[in-house]
Amino acid sequence: MTKLDSAETKTAFAARVGLTKGRISQLVAEGLPVRADGRIDVAVGLAWIEDNLDPARRNKGGVSPTPARVSTTLAEAKRLHEIVKVQRAKLAFEKEQGLLVETAAATRTVFARARAERDAHMAWVQRTAPLLAAEVGADPRATFAALDRMMREHLEHLADLPLGSFGDGA
Repeated sequence: MTKLDSAETKTAFAARVGLTKGRISQLVAEGLPVRADGRIDVAVGLAWIEDNLDPARRNKGGVSPTPARVSTTLAEAKRLHEIVKVQRAKLAFEKEQGLLVETAAATRTVFARARAERDAHMAWVQRTAPLLAAEVGADPRATFAALDRMMREHLEHLADLPLGSFGDGA
């Protein structure tokens, strides 16, 4: 581990304090002490940052601090809380506008519609079989049995199709 009284490059010092190298260059322009060789004395640099940077604005450069120092600050927690509140408000508004539906309600509706369509198809077989048998001069029971079998096979085939194969309904 590097001693606190040693000097580091801007990149190494940036990683130590959780800032980007570009932000360290900005801080140098604002007065962060730098040695003649372009390196930063760690102890002096840390003291300068402590005296000159707002604690709530530190670690904002996208560079992760070392794992031992990872913790959520109060400011970060508040920011995340506000983001969640905005997302919830957006969802509530979209639901109020009718743009969103609950998954359980949609599932119940689709299931009820599918059951109604299945029942309507089976009822069509019962209504149509005697008419078809009379029209072609066939046995009504045999005609009903054949249509019933074919309709059930058709419905089973439709039930086996993946939902994506029906398109988006547009």
